[in-house]
Amino acid sequence: MPENIQKASLILNESLEALGMILEYNLNDFPSHQHAIRVGEGCVLIGDKMGLKPDLIQRLYYAGMIHDIGKISIDQSILRKKGKLTDKEYTIIKGHSVHGSRIVATLPELNNMAYWIRWHHEKWDGTGYPDGLAGKEIPVAVQILSAVDCFDSLQTPRMDRDALNPDDAMEVLKRNRGKAFNPDVIDLIMEMHGEKSLLPGLPSEKFLSLKEKYVNRPLVSDEDLYLKYYGLVGLYPILRLFAMAIDAKHHDTKGHSIRVSILSKFLAGEMGLSTEDMIKIEIAGLLHDAGKVSIPNEILDKPEKPSSDEWDLIKAHPVLSSEIMKKITHFNDISSVVYSHHVWEDGRGYPENSGKNSILSQIISVADAFDAITTDRSYRRGSSITEAYMVIKNGIGTQFNEKAGNVLINTSPKFIAALFDMHMERSYL
Repeated sequence: MPENIQKASLILNESLEALGMILEYNLNDFPSHQHAIRVGEGCVLIGDKMGLKPDLIQRLYYAGMIHDIGKISIDQSILRKKGKLTDKEYTIIKGHSVHGSRIVATLPELNNMAYWIRWHHEKWDGTGYPDGLAGKEIPVAVQILSAVDCFDSLQTPRMDRDALNPDDAMEVLKRNRGKAFNPDVIDLIMEMHGEKSLLPGLPSEKFLSLKEKYVNRPLVSDEDLYLKYYGLVGLYPILRLFAMAIDAKHHDTKGHSIRVSILSKFLAGEMGLSTEDMIKIEIAGLLHDAGKVSIPNEILDKPEKPSSDEWDLIKAHPVLSSEIMKKITHFNDISSVVYSHHVWEDGRGYPENSGKNSILSQIISVADAFDAITTDRSYRRGSSITEAYMVIKNGIGTQFNEKAGNVLINTSPKFIAALFDMHMERSYL
């Protein structure tokens, strides 16, 4: 890796650690307590003990450092209140995991970390928040993060209680084994507690060696391809404004382009596509319907299905979208993706005689169809996610790409709902 890229990448690492300290200041938990730092360290120790992949352990460390970032939006009078919280205050506190996930989701380098932060108060028995995940629905990184967070929080003094000693904190975890936490994770923490290899607040030689092994290396991978398109990332705010303007043309498609962009990027990531392709597809998703600005409102807002002539006008929008993209420097590849996003897997669809579409177009086709099926139109009500999955399943091999279609229909609807909630503008929620 070129030295200048490595230095730039490590600045991100250092910034995340600094952010963790800022959050400690905000929570009045620094310098004597350092809850976030201890959670990060504990996650590394447990991740190594479990034999997790190095990249996962590295991101677990930073997730531990910033897992409470959403609390920065909560009034200090609530965070520092002495005594029991009211129901309303507790509801506000519970919102911190969602707020935190939305903040972290704005950083493309952090990938799944936004999910982990959102779900670090989910419980093994399904009684947690915000999405009610249960058992194996909860990613292993979250299982670790939530257990370490609780173990350390119990040993940290709060305004409404004194700190527990490590043994008493361990007893609380044991009582919640199989309820709040994965029993296997609690058993491992018990083992490490017994052998004194997990000591909150005392960075061990073991942790320092693991930090050098897993953490002290650049978070950003695939640097050359990423940097090639990183300049486009700076355009995201205006590209999202483009998408809002496009969708505002038609009341029923409010938020459609942004949702297609978000879902397309998610599918591309799950399919193992490169960083370059993920950036391309995110932009293509935002702008795939740009050509619809040319279609009269009376057609788009018509309370029944369009006529044959009207349908011909609608089918012209991918060509117009593609032409618009060509006006922007470096968007030629994105232009071709947009052009063929309504071409079917078997060659049907439109524009006609387009030839086989690229994998990026095929992914957008799946995401576009999913959002169209699940949202209201002027001539019909939106269907459920389950119904949308069935339509896409039935279309695999003819209308839809097999791999992209299967990735979507094998994704829990709760994951899709969380994905949109983390990334959408508040006005679209």
